[in-house]
Amino acid sequence: TDDAAVVAAGTCQVEAWVQSPHDGREYWAQPACNFTGNLELAIGAARAVADDGERSATVQLQAKSVLFASADKAWSFGVVGGAARDTGAPHGRSAFQTYFGKALASWYPRDDVEMDFDLGAANGYGTGVFALASAAIQYAVVSNVQLMAEAFRDEPGRAKYQVGVRWTVVPDRLDAYVSYGNRFGNASSQWTIVGIRLQSPRLLP
Repeated sequence: TDDAAVVAAGTCQVEAWVQSPHDGREYWAQPACNFTGNLELAIGAARAVADDGERSATVQLQAKSVLFASADKAWSFGVVGGAARDTGAPHGRSAFQTYFGKALASWYPRDDVEMDFDLGAANGYGTGVFALASAAIQYAVVSNVQLMAEAFRDEPGRAKYQVGVRWTVVPDRLDAYVSYGNRFGNASSQWTIVGIRLQSPRLLP
């Protein structure tokens, strides 16, 4: 679930994680930067290694912007769009198999609670157009530990859910997190994720 926020102006972040589904491993890295003040540009790359030895790679491009927010910063709205390509899968005449766009909304009812909502659509090669939707909540148990839960639909078929915890190791610099996910009604689709997020100091004036 994307939040309706971008990384701080003039800074970059790098998020990296390992996802372990029931049949292999996926290794992800996604740097993102905000050069203009309200446009976050990200490029992600993944390497998937199945238990049977099959390997594949994925590349994803994404742009996100905040459209407007309340004066007290209690809520904000934004948009995100991008494209993804699995280098080992057919893609027709286009360089990418999947194109997507979503409207984003974030609500901060209290200092220790954040709620995020996404709604959009994607067009995938071979699958056509399908809906994207998600809702997430984050609750700060203490100042540097957050509990997270979300339900989402990011591909055709049943929706999925994920629960986890995030630890702020160094404020505004380093986070670490771990989560467990599964598909509703299908216990064999479970996965775990372990990741970190590094935030840079201001790089541009």
